[in-house]
Amino acid sequence: MFSGQLPSFLEPRKLADQEAEIKGQTTVARLPRLAEFRDSQDEIVEVALRFGRDEERRQCVSGTVKTALMMTCQRCLEPVRCSVEAHPALVMVYNEDQIKALPEHLDPWLVTDEKIILSELLEEELLLALPLVAMHEQCPTVLHKSAEPSAAAESKRDNPFAVLAQLKSRDD
Repeated sequence: MFSGQLPSFLEPRKLADQEAEIKGQTTVARLPRLAEFRDSQDEIVEVALRFGRDEERRQCVSGTVKTALMMTCQRCLEPVRCSVEAHPALVMVYNEDQIKALPEHLDPWLVTDEKIILSELLEEELLLALPLVAMHEQCPTVLHKSAEPSAAAESKRDNPFAVLAQLKSRDD
């Protein structure tokens, strides 16, 4: 088992054969694809991955990757801190044919090199786990309802068919 500071590179095939576990932390700043979350760069990313083989003897990896990201609330447009937790459950494949042969309920992880960059796996899993819509449970600012038109204003509005009615009355 590996614990503490996460390595930059992994050898996933070797780790799967050894049934290794990796636990550690990094920061959002060390994940380049999450650079757009500027207010979250100091947030801790907790990682716990288990490598091994499944019942079909396929090499796989599973575990959790979690952090918190500052996003924009889509209701009030104020910053909201969102917990993001990914639960990767991936089967290692080494070519396109293996991807096609994999049952649909399994997620493939294409491993083309002996060593992989760990941050790429972490980034991908966190991006896939982002909420579709970021919102506060209760927005801190009161949203103002748009003024609804009154009945008087509604009656003063021009009727788009009034011109047609005038034309029709001229023809009669």
